[in-house]
Amino acid sequence: MLIKEKLTVRQFAVLAFMGLIGDMMLIYPTLITYSGKQDAWICTIVSHFIGMGILWLFYQLNQAYPGLTLIEICSAVLGKWIGAILAAAYLFYFLIGSAICIREVGDFMTTQIYLRTPIRAIILLFVIALGWSILKGLGTFARSAEVLAPVVIISLMILFLCLLPQAKVSNIEPFLETPVFSFISASIRGATAPYGELIIITMIFPYVTHGAHKKRDMFLATLLGGVMLTLTLLISLLVLGAELTQHNIYVSYILAQKINIGGFLQRIEALSAIAWLVSTYFKTSLYTFGFILGLAQLFRLKSYQPLILPTTLLLFGLAIALSPDVLFYTLGIIYPWFYWDITVSIIIPAFLLLINLMKNRFKQRNNASSLPPK
Repeated sequence: MLIKEKLTVRQFAVLAFMGLIGDMMLIYPTLITYSGKQDAWICTIVSHFIGMGILWLFYQLNQAYPGLTLIEICSAVLGKWIGAILAAAYLFYFLIGSAICIREVGDFMTTQIYLRTPIRAIILLFVIALGWSILKGLGTFARSAEVLAPVVIISLMILFLCLLPQAKVSNIEPFLETPVFSFISASIRGATAPYGELIIITMIFPYVTHGAHKKRDMFLATLLGGVMLTLTLLISLLVLGAELTQHNIYVSYILAQKINIGGFLQRIEALSAIAWLVSTYFKTSLYTFGFILGLAQLFRLKSYQPLILPTTLLLFGLAIALSPDVLFYTLGIIYPWFYWDITVSIIIPAFLLLINLMKNRFKQRNNASSLPPK
């Protein structure tokens, strides 16, 4: 194995939580309200059930091939050459996913906070921190996630509680008026965007210690993340309404700017920005680590560390070249990305499990036919 260190079950659960929250903290309300309108909060409740099914697919894939990452499973199921092609497609997905998260950080910082700072400077700093965490190893950034996860949770809770006085139930009325097709579309998007992108955890499954509550903790951690996203969406609708939520890409940051309690507690949007940067950083770290580790496994290298510097340089250039501006990213990438998510997180894992099931039944029949008659 390329990695000898093991994650505890708690570290794995925290990484799953951070991977689900990730960049969704800012863009999730806009993404779901695009189709769900004022019923988007109901769509997210439905999406949790779909999301649990997606996680069940990932878990069953790991149970079928314990000790193997997703890249290794592709070859084990489909053979050397076809498996390598599918593995390369997943590596490309991890690479682009990491580059998009980096670009999101650059766009957010240069349009909302550091207005006169070149985006290349922001991206460079983020990529350096990213490469450093990968160099220190999986265990190091997992322990860092344990320390910083409470910052994300507390920041979100402060946001919810401080905005309650401005909430208006009339903003989410009338109920269940969204067309059926739009309701279903929003529910599926609400599942595939956060839960589907957790396909990356199949790259760290083999490096988790075998605990009694591994499955339970994974589901509970991701469900907690899903509830946080639902509350973020609900408070966005209650305070801003469906129209403003749909057309503001950085909704959580805008909500934090509206907090003003007694003229004393205000201007705490920086806290919201820090929480989003922390969660996005760990999601990007997971995707970058998954790409580097998978690339080393695909080419059967003895160590993944020589790939860290080339990968970070590639991500720096890719994040800049990915989109000319935030408008192109918003209109041209976010919504079509759904079809890629549903392919890599539902269709392909289900296909791999089906092939594995057929192989097992074929072996059982062969074994039964080879037994001598009684």
